[in-house]
Amino acid sequence: MSAAIKCYRCRRRLRRADGWNFEVRNGEVVGHLCPRCQTPEENAEAEINAATIRYGYDDSGHLTMTPKF
Repeated sequence: MSAAIKCYRCRRRLRRADGWNFEVRNGEVVGHLCPRCQTPEENAEAEINAATIRYGYDDSGHLTMTPKF
């Protein structure tokens, strides 16, 4: 059984992923952020990233990010 994903600011549990963001450091997802806790700047950055970056994982499980063309 996997651990429940929670917002790293308010500890709210992820039930539906709509509007949630994640924070990445050195190719690893280190935290999740619920829509209530996101600043307008964080939300805008996530929308831009979603429109311009394709996310995936490499063989070692690290997050990869490549530009969308």
